[in-house]
Amino acid sequence: MQIKKDRNKALGFLLLIFPIIFFISYTYILFNTNLDIKLMKVTILAVIGIIVTVFSWIGVTMIISANKIENGNL
Repeated sequence: MQIKKDRNKALGFLLLIFPIIFFISYTYILFNTNLDIKLMKVTILAVIGIIVTVFSWIGVTMIISANKIENGNL
């Protein structure tokens, strides 16, 4: 049981540190290099990709659940 708590603490520490490092790196690249426009384009592409993926996932889930309801499996 102690190993699981230690593992959770280590994971929590990583989840605390990595976003901070990422944010500092992102801010540095955005404001202190010539890659600012490319970074913004990649960020927007990633956000749009996540949104499209979520909507696609919702659509697939609705199709699958509709098939289960029609077949009487629900």
